[in-house]
Amino acid sequence: MGCIETCLYVCMRISGGNPRWFVLNPQHRRLNPIPSNPNQAPESSSFVAVDGGIYVLGGLINCRLSSDVWFLDCFSHTWNRVPSMRRPRVYASANLVDGKIYVCGGCREEADSTNWAEVFDLKTQTWGTWFLPKIKSRIWHSVVIEEEKKVYGVDVEGDSFHLLPSKRMFLWRPDLRRDFFSRNKDDWCAIGKLLFCRAPFGTILWCDPNELRWKQVKGLEEHCDNIDICRLCTNSAGNIVIFWISSLVRQTWLCSAEISLRRKGGEIWGKVEWSDTVFKLDDILSSGFKVLYSASVLVSPK
Repeated sequence: MGCIETCLYVCMRISGGNPRWFVLNPQHRRLNPIPSNPNQAPESSSFVAVDGGIYVLGGLINCRLSSDVWFLDCFSHTWNRVPSMRRPRVYASANLVDGKIYVCGGCREEADSTNWAEVFDLKTQTWGTWFLPKIKSRIWHSVVIEEEKKVYGVDVEGDSFHLLPSKRMFLWRPDLRRDFFSRNKDDWCAIGKLLFCRAPFGTILWCDPNELRWKQVKGLEEHCDNIDICRLCTNSAGNIVIFWISSLVRQTWLCSAEISLRRKGGEIWGKVEWSDTVFKLDDILSSGFKVLYSASVLVSPK
């Protein structure tokens, strides 16, 4: 029809099997399955959403690091293999800035400043060298502030940094104390110039990336206090979408909610716009569910 829409895609691993892909139906609020890629690495891949699709990079296949890169075309729901990375990687930091995917880390110890990072040009579909000093520890989280074309990140030791891809600059931020970071802050994402993440026991946090002083999003206590969020992402409306698991005897559900945000008096307040069960499996324990990835993708006709 020549129309454009934004869809929320979800990748899950169920009971230790291969990753399966779904799209969230906005009318019925249910996850509908789409063709999955039998060649996708079962775990440890990196994911990058672009207009029209999702790139899946690297991962572990039979305990071996992979350099494979696959592209999910979200218009036709087909999978295409694209040029592989120069190095095999797991849990690499991958971010889209100005039409290029910048990938850091996730490789073996023998990597150095000449191959620890690399860049993929979406237009030419080619990989190039991106010279950066090697970080000794793994990057734990990284997120792009699009307005600034800057990547904010933190490693597993709690040290934070800036990446300025256009200037090939890597800046450590020793002024930020590690007290403001801990490993229980997951799924970092950006809305405007603010960062958001999830913490245990249904807590959603936010901060200014220049300070990393995390604060709790207010107004969600009644809805979120009794759940353990397993995945958090944003959608095209600038809202947060969360997923959590609910279980009874021999039945397990994946639930979801969309949360709008507003700033008032130096605080961020959240409002639950909708909440529903989006996926159900019988005879599966809650440990059998693992949401690997979720992202909002702009889908337009070819």
